[in-house]
This record gives sequence, structure tokens and C-alpha cells, in this order.
Amino acid sequence: MTPEEITEMSTPPWEAVRAALRAGDLVAAERAVDDAAERTRSLQEYSVNWITSLLSFIADTYGEEQVEAALRRTGDEFIRPRRGDAARWDELPAEVRARAITRAMVANGGTAEVSEDEEKITLEFRCGSGGRLIDEGRYGPNGYFELTEAGPRTFGRDQLGVYCAHCSINNEIQPIEWGSAPTTVETPPMGPGETCTHHVYRTPNLLPAEVYVRLGLRQPIERASELPTGSSGSNE
Repeated sequence: MTPEEITEMSTPPWEAVRAALRAGDLVAAERAVDDAAERTRSLQEYSVNWITSLLSFIADTYGEEQVEAALRRTGDEFIRPRRGDAARWDELPAEVRARAITRAMVANGGTAEVSEDEEKITLEFRCGSGGRLIDEGRYGPNGYFELTEAGPRTFGRDQLGVYCAHCSINNEIQPIEWGSAPTTVETPPMGPGETCTHHVYRTPNLLPAEVYVRLGLRQPIERASELPTGSSGSNE
């Protein structure tokens, strides 16, 4: 290979963007941006399928409960330290929490629509990972595993793509168990073309009772007592 070929293959595309901008070559800079995005997307697609294949193997070989066990270990060892002090997330304004979630989902290859009311901010995502697997028909016969044991890890559904189980376990169940509130309250897509809906509540410690019921958890008494008159605050 020529020195130029070696330089080209060993230079990160974002460095190529910087070099093109410094040289005033906007065409080359735009080409390098597209190259960087394509490489990142390819690696992200590889990782999503790798994770889903591993989770499918665990479910096929050891059962659905071990999928939850594996995801819980990820939550405890990696996600919880990243989250830091559990109370800090709850104290952030809803706009800040919604912005952080949306930026991550868009960076993950998704698209977003945002709406809001007095109670919450609603984020409608075309998910670039779990949703994309559904859109591409990667589940079902001869495909990846679908959880069918309805319970908290499936959001109470009798069918959930195994990749999406990290949303219930790592984003909702474990944060509550850690003494905080869910990162968001999610409704994953059921079929191709559907969005993944996230609700970011302005007062994260005052969630509707059905959120806890869906996850098989008891609503904290202090939170139930703070719900406005007429709200469903039963712990039954």
C-alpha cells in the first residue's frame, strides 16, 4: 500500500473532517462527515444485533428469567454508576431530562417528535435499535427471541422483543429499586412502523399508580399520599 492509502485508512473520519475544514474544502468535509456517520451506524447495527443474539441465546438456553438476570447485572455494574446519585436525576427539570434522552435516541439512529402538557413531556421515537429490529422483521420464526412470559420485564405484555427488555429493567424497574424514579415511562412498539413512546413527568416522584402496577412494584406510600385528590393512588 502507498503511504497515502495507509494514512487514509488509519485516520479517523472526524479528523478528516477537521483537516478538510482547515483547508477550506467544504465538499471533502461533507464527504468525511457522511463517511463518519456511515461507519458509526454500521458499528451500531453490528452491536445491536450482537447484543440481541446473545440475549436470544440466554433465553433459548436458560430461560427468560436469566435474560432479566443478565440485564440486571449490566444495570448494577455499568448503568447505576453512570447514573450517579439517584436523587440527582429526579431533581433535574423535565426539559433537561427530555433533552438528554432525545439526544441519546437520535444519536442512536432514531428520529423524534416532541409534545408536552402540564404533567409531562412526551417523546415519540422511531427507535434506531430495538425498533429497527422490529421494523426489519428480525423477530419471530427463525429470528431473534421474543419474551412471552408476561410480567414486569415485558411491561405486562405477552410478547416483547428480547432487546427491548433492557428498557423495562434498566430504565424503569431498577431505577425505582435504587430509590429513584424511572428514567422515562416507556411504551415500546408492538409492530413494524410504530413509535416508542417515552413520558418524562415533570414531577418524577408523582407517577400514576398504573406505572408501578405495570412493573409489579408497590407505589411508595409517601408518593401516593402526595397525589392530587381524585388520582389513582391505590397500592393494591
